Amino acid sequence: MLAPHIKKKVNELWNRFWAAGLTNPLVAVEQITYLLFLKRLEDIDLKRKQRGFSSIYAGYESCKWSYIRQEKTNPAHLIDVVFPWLRELDNHFSSSSDGTELASLNNRMADAYFQLDPNKGKVLSDAIDAIDQLFARAGEGSAAQDIMGDTFEYLLSEVATAGKNGQFRTPRHLIRFMVELLDPEPGQRVIDPAAGTGGFLFSTQQYLMRKFSAQDNLVLEWDGTPHRTDGAAATPEQYAAIHNGANFVGLDNDRTMARIGWMNLVLHDVTDPHLLQGDSLSKREGKVRLKELLEPGSYQFVLANPPFTGTVDSGDLEPDTALFPRVGGGGKKKDDSITNKSELLFLWLMLDLLDIGGRCAVIIPEGVLFGNTDAHVRLRRELLVEHVVEGVISLPGGVFQPYTGVKTSILIFRKVTRRDNKQSLPSNAAPLTEHVWFYEVEEDGYSKDAKRNPRPGQQNDLWDALIKFKAWIEQGRSGAKQNEKVLFQPAFHTERWRQATFRRQENGAEILTPAGEAFAELPDTNMWDGQVWGIHELFPELPADPKEAEDKIRSAAASVLLELAIQVITPAAKKAWDAMLVERLENKLSDAELLEAWKKAAKSAETEFKKQAREKESFFEKEDSPGLPIWKDLVKTALAEAQADTYVLGLLLSHQPPKVMTTHDIGQKLTEVACEVAKLDGFDVTLRSLAIGQQTQLKEAKHWVMPVRVWARNDEWKSADGQLIGSHDADGLVRPAYVEAILAEGLYNDKGVLKDDLLDSDCIEARDWNLSAGQYKPFDFTQLKSDKSVAELIGTLKTTEQDIIKGLDKLLAMVEGRE
Repeated sequence: MLAPHIKKKVNELWNRFWAAGLTNPLVAVEQITYLLFLKRLEDIDLKRKQRGFSSIYAGYESCKWSYIRQEKTNPAHLIDVVFPWLRELDNHFSSSSDGTELASLNNRMADAYFQLDPNKGKVLSDAIDAIDQLFARAGEGSAAQDIMGDTFEYLLSEVATAGKNGQFRTPRHLIRFMVELLDPEPGQRVIDPAAGTGGFLFSTQQYLMRKFSAQDNLVLEWDGTPHRTDGAAATPEQYAAIHNGANFVGLDNDRTMARIGWMNLVLHDVTDPHLLQGDSLSKREGKVRLKELLEPGSYQFVLANPPFTGTVDSGDLEPDTALFPRVGGGGKKKDDSITNKSELLFLWLMLDLLDIGGRCAVIIPEGVLFGNTDAHVRLRRELLVEHVVEGVISLPGGVFQPYTGVKTSILIFRKVTRRDNKQSLPSNAAPLTEHVWFYEVEEDGYSKDAKRNPRPGQQNDLWDALIKFKAWIEQGRSGAKQNEKVLFQPAFHTERWRQATFRRQENGAEILTPAGEAFAELPDTNMWDGQVWGIHELFPELPADPKEAEDKIRSAAASVLLELAIQVITPAAKKAWDAMLVERLENKLSDAELLEAWKKAAKSAETEFKKQAREKESFFEKEDSPGLPIWKDLVKTALAEAQADTYVLGLLLSHQPPKVMTTHDIGQKLTEVACEVAKLDGFDVTLRSLAIGQQTQLKEAKHWVMPVRVWARNDEWKSADGQLIGSHDADGLVRPAYVEAILAEGLYNDKGVLKDDLLDSDCIEARDWNLSAGQYKPFDFTQLKSDKSVAELIGTLKTTEQDIIKGLDKLLAMVEGRE
């Protein structure tokens, strides 16, 4: 998680570019990303040289980040020197044998240009300083890389305008949810054919790292964001597969998006990322690399959120008839694709990309599930008849705010039938999907308005859906029946984290920070330095709960500071005592006058105490410092209580001389107390438990299961030999002989329309293969609010129905002239 002060710096960086004229959010992100990438390149080059490769900077040392820093007020250096070199970066190493992050560079920087106005040197200087400040605290190791990846993700989250053709950033908590639904393993290949900035790909890698991390080290934020993913439980082969870019394939039609996505994966430590610019739906002839990546049956998983509103030029569509169905028939358009709607074409593409047994989780607009065009119905029929639709998860209407209010669902399916074994639809064959699992998400952890504010610790149906979906996949209908009216949630708690920064570089030398001096008692600051830790981990004597930690520190510090304040002020009290000895003996001073004289005498001592306390503020963080206001409040309270302390007032008013007190070294003691209070610095974060085990009762089920094909009862049917009467037996099960007889005659007529009264009207096949969750949501009579019983209500409805029928009969008679 990025600390608030880092987010603040990123926002400032964004605003500086915006003010400099880069008002297109995507362009601004790209320009900032170039700077992040140039900083990362120096670290990549160091690793390459350690492996025996030549430097990419040979003859171009002025393109290093360390040199760019020296020219930070000179945009012309970037424009005229660095970026021409960057555009030809492929020429400075052999990608075929490289094996590093740069192996898949593939000329993608050929059109990289720095677009900042050459006269905006101050903006560039501020940007370079900001980037250096962001990562100076984390050193040059994995901590810096983690912050760089998180910073990039945060930059992307700030892009608040939609892209072309319905493209927009998929919320990361939804991506993580979808990845966890599919539960991939290392080495299994995943593709996103509309990859954008690579969110599904890096989240898959992140999930694999989480899955193979030491569970006692792993930490999850409230929304599922993993931290401290060490991969310790992975074998060397598994660990290599988790970082192998060949297992994470993405395509995007927008070259800028593809380049940003590729850099995103590089910044997240994916080696040789396979994220390229290319149109997944277009003709592949002459596009060797595109054809290679889109080879049918090449992937175990597809994860995607393809464009919703796009249409494809039919003339540019891949002509492979085994990929996209054709109109057919005998007309002029018989060889045209059945549709040019991108959301439907992408689903057929995903089916084609999957290997047998491969699975897909894809976000689709609700219209895909109930649309009645030939293409919509054919796609749903193919998914249900020839493959297995595992589930449909209905999402709330606001999940993609502020980009769009389109209602969406997550469709999960498994490929079963090879492309060369496709049936001629419609078919009498029993659908391979026997039942479909539906889930209705009402809360996803964010507000449903355009602001989409996070609601940590509150109900999030996604966690419940994960548990219920797993039970459905593993146990089928019996698993779906379990815990129908139980809501599963993780446990939540709050911790205070801080980025432990004990050293920094200054004028080429390493020096201790104030925090490094304050916490010198830590056994090995190198272990902690640059990493983000909970304050209870840095200081085991503190409780994990921030409020409890504050109370503990406050209590201990308050008593010591009060003692110090009294010690500082006591000489002033003694001075007032001695100066007014005669007046006191003669009772010439009132209590009020005595106290006023005392306050004047104490003023200089109070000022000196405040000064020394202010000097100790250097031990607190400049940002993310809840400890500093606590320190100030403690000092103020100590002085106020010291001046009102019964000891001092008793000394002045009861004519008793000062008592002997423990004498402290004020400066040293203030330092000790300030260091204790400084332990409270950091930022609060809501975390969730690894297990999703908290249970609460639901009023109505959030999931349900519907059959695809159910035979309607026909009590009039008789078998050919007259031995069997009725389509169903005494147990309500359909007779095989009845099914065989119906299929022999055909379920569908010559026009492909389902014949009447053969299937139960409530099953999915009878409803044009409709997969909209709301179509099948059970009605819970227990939630009905009425003073009548359910039986009475049904009786009323039947009476009303009969009255309506009588009225219609009368109306018909009038129309026909019979009345």
